[in-house]
Amino acid sequence: MQGDKGSGVDQRTGLEDPRAVDILTTEHWSLISNRTLGYQEMFGRATIFVSILSAVVIALAFLAQATHFGRETLTFAALLIAVALFIGITTFVRSVAVNFEDARWVVGMNQLRDAYEQIVPETAPFLAVGRETLYEQHSLGQGSRQQLGNMGNSLTTTSSVIATLNSVLAGSLAAALVAFFSAGPILAASIGAVVSIVCGVLHVRYAARYRQRHVPAAR
Repeated sequence: MQGDKGSGVDQRTGLEDPRAVDILTTEHWSLISNRTLGYQEMFGRATIFVSILSAVVIALAFLAQATHFGRETLTFAALLIAVALFIGITTFVRSVAVNFEDARWVVGMNQLRDAYEQIVPETAPFLAVGRETLYEQHSLGQGSRQQLGNMGNSLTTTSSVIATLNSVLAGSLAAALVAFFSAGPILAASIGAVVSIVCGVLHVRYAARYRQRHVPAAR
């Protein structure tokens, strides 16, 4: 019979199967690799964006001296800032996606830890992370208090830094365009400030909607 011990075939199934640990370990290292690649991509994109932004600021400083802050300065400023803003927006969009992909990988790793604990229950006290859910560990739950906490935590992320720079760039671009049409400095600065605030709000709304689309509802 297939279940006879004399057959020489190990009939254990589930987590008792000797192959289960190998499969879980392979998956665990795959998730770690995905997290590493995500961080490298996000930091690489952010570094490129900041480098381009720094080059734009230096170029505008030399250009302003050469053109004595004339209309040529505003024209080149609008073009360079528009390019930097485009790169900043694409960097922000990708960084938001990487943040939530990383959250998925961490949750998957926690599920694997649960499997390890079921295989060898004695290892439970030595596992660094318990059975937190996606909402407990990454603060992605619902509710007004939780949303305020999410907003506070998001201020310390790379995405928030990029969003802030994008908002400043958008306001600077708007102010340059307004000043190009011979508007007063007060009007240009006011419109630039309004555009910066609106751009910041749009960045926050995008991140919030991304969370709603990609994070399942809490049970």
